[in-house]
Amino acid sequence: MRGIRLLVPALVVLGLLAPPAGAASQGRLGTPPLTGPGAVALGAASPSWYTPAVASEVAGAAGAPVTPPVDAPLPGSIGIRPGSWMVAPHACTMSFVFRSGGSLGIGTAGHCVDVVGQPVVLLTIEPTAPSNPVLVDIGTVVVRRSNGIGDDFALVSIRPELHAWVSPTAAVVGGPCGHFVGAAVEPVWHSGHGYAVGTGGTPRTGVATAWTQNAFGWVGAAIYGDSGSPVRITTGLLGAGHLTHLVVQDAWLPATLVGTRIARMLALAPGWSLASSSLCL
Repeated sequence: MRGIRLLVPALVVLGLLAPPAGAASQGRLGTPPLTGPGAVALGAASPSWYTPAVASEVAGAAGAPVTPPVDAPLPGSIGIRPGSWMVAPHACTMSFVFRSGGSLGIGTAGHCVDVVGQPVVLLTIEPTAPSNPVLVDIGTVVVRRSNGIGDDFALVSIRPELHAWVSPTAAVVGGPCGHFVGAAVEPVWHSGHGYAVGTGGTPRTGVATAWTQNAFGWVGAAIYGDSGSPVRITTGLLGAGHLTHLVVQDAWLPATLVGTRIARMLALAPGWSLASSSLCL
């Protein structure tokens, strides 16, 4: 029955893909509620094939690639980048890459990790062997905030020996080339690992309609496992933020998905800056 239950929110969102007729070109810039009934965090449990024995092997490898079980699905991206697939401590998606001096980090939703200092494991493809899917402990959580909509962010410091694996360019959709600071109605892309929508990193489109200082909302499709998905507006390839919750609150409508803006991420991680794609001019 679990698979049926997970499909229900997805069907609700999929039924709201189009913005309302006559939607204005200016988004709603206000203060919708940050928490409350109707806000569902879209993290998920680690996949069943990620057993304690597999987890122990990955932990013992300390950042070295580990071959996943044969029944693990193929990841959809190479290396460590926006849109990579987190399998532990929870099943989620990695958002954007950040820099601090010579250090590199990558974000995700705050509710996708439990504590600062926790290791994070990805299922990805080794950059030097494009046909070789691997599990890898990429580093540890250095920032965690999980206080609801607009205040939900974690930053993972990436092991120095894995810096060659890192690409700031978002899987499938490209960017970011800086971050969006406006409040207009904007078409957006995100790429995540939702269990019922497209495990592996399926790209999806939507329309952002609501903005606050720390949060934003859009009309689109997502499900459990998509938390942390990097969201990029199509204008200028600018990063908007990452996905955290599904909402059915009237104050956010027509938006059905919400997330934390990049400006809020930067405020929660002083000394870190957003890394732009190498493809940006």
